[in-house]
Amino acid sequence: MRRSRIARAAVAALLGCASVANADIIFSNIVIGGSLSAGAGAATGPFDIDFTLPSAVVGDPTDPVRTGTVTINYDAQSDNAIAQNTILLGVLGSLAGSGEIQYSQTVDDLVNPGVISNIAVTLSSNSDLPYTDTIVWDRPSTQVHVSAIVDLSALSTAEFDLANVSLIEQRFVPEPSALALLTLGAVAALRRRPAR
Repeated sequence: MRRSRIARAAVAALLGCASVANADIIFSNIVIGGSLSAGAGAATGPFDIDFTLPSAVVGDPTDPVRTGTVTINYDAQSDNAIAQNTILLGVLGSLAGSGEIQYSQTVDDLVNPGVISNIAVTLSSNSDLPYTDTIVWDRPSTQVHVSAIVDLSALSTAEFDLANVSLIEQRFVPEPSALALLTLGAVAALRRRPAR
């Protein structure tokens, strides 16, 4: 009987941990700027933030606009530590000719100050689109500041030249709760223990 009560308590604790582990990420201080940011917007979900960039196009369709930039800044906070994020760079149409997208992103830990992630990617007309990558941080954090820069260029050549980014998606992965793992271990140990 005692073993049964302990097992029920352990399962209840595990369920409580699971709900904490699924705590949403709160996005704030969202700022989109740069020469190609007109009409840009952001939409958030429980674990992701998406940026729509209707004016992020350079090259032949917008001649003489051949270069431009979009800057993105925001904070992300969660009750559970965030361990990594995934970037999906959605491109409307395709890169063509001399078209090039340079994407760089820095993640600063706001709890224990310091850079915990820094990436830079260059995409050309030979790149597979949409581009997706998982960025693992040096250490998890419950509160971060993300800074991203998207540089587009499509210099004039004899070919059709285009660089366009319509969507940037960022999905965050909260770390599993250490308490949930301990509870799972306790339940497993109770199951192995012989009954009295």
